[in-house]
Amino acid sequence: MQGRILIPTDLSNESNSVFPWALTIAQAFPEKLYLLNVMDPDSVNQPERLEDFPSLNEFFTKDRDGWFNPPLKASVPVTKLYLYNDDPAKVVLGVAKAKAIDLICLSVIRPGANFAWWSAGKTVETIIEKAPCSVLCAGGRNTQSEQWNRPHFRNILLLTELTATSTVPLAKVMPWVQRFNAMLHVFPLGDLDHPAEQKTLRELYNQNSNSTNVLMFKEPKNRTENLMKCIRQEPIDLIVMTPRVRVRFANRLFHDVFVHLLRSTNVPILILR
Repeated sequence: MQGRILIPTDLSNESNSVFPWALTIAQAFPEKLYLLNVMDPDSVNQPERLEDFPSLNEFFTKDRDGWFNPPLKASVPVTKLYLYNDDPAKVVLGVAKAKAIDLICLSVIRPGANFAWWSAGKTVETIIEKAPCSVLCAGGRNTQSEQWNRPHFRNILLLTELTATSTVPLAKVMPWVQRFNAMLHVFPLGDLDHPAEQKTLRELYNQNSNSTNVLMFKEPKNRTENLMKCIRQEPIDLIVMTPRVRVRFANRLFHDVFVHLLRSTNVPILILR
């Protein structure tokens, strides 16, 4: 993964709580950070605000050697953007396109927020749907920057179909597995008895047998139950899925796996493109 990371934030503690994940990714790969605050146009006539993006220098040097080999970079180039607009999603998407962003990291679903079971909110869903790149979403927490902990990405859970189309998400997630020295847990959605999926399984094991664990269940049709059981039993640090898998995983008329995971776990979710 090489490119640029965009972090939209309204500068609240909850919105800023996505920074530890975004900064760790930026320090692990040759990345540049863009910090974006979209302000209400009416605020031009209001008293000047004192909020600013959190200071990142202390976190850049925090716990960057022990878990990582090679160590994380000591710093990352940062650009700050302050833009006035009453449509945050439009601005985020515009900046993502103009700056050739490769990953958008944003805080989603704050404590106590009453979101529908099929949606993480209009702004978030619009960004996920129309973004030209992958989007990492994390549940918001009311934590000060001094309380941020370094994530380690040691266990990555990939929800995928083991068909010809699965080679793309597998190929895109493997640099994360290799850079963070992680174990990739593959949650298959299809029929493992199908010859095409068995072929993909064999290729996966032949190429990455030491870092790949394909999950098997007695009742594979109980997807949500199996998924939550896996997350409870394994110390999962990141969940990865594509937009197609999000749609296929469960019936959106009853529940959405993306919203369900954000509500019931503290694990960030990467919508992979």
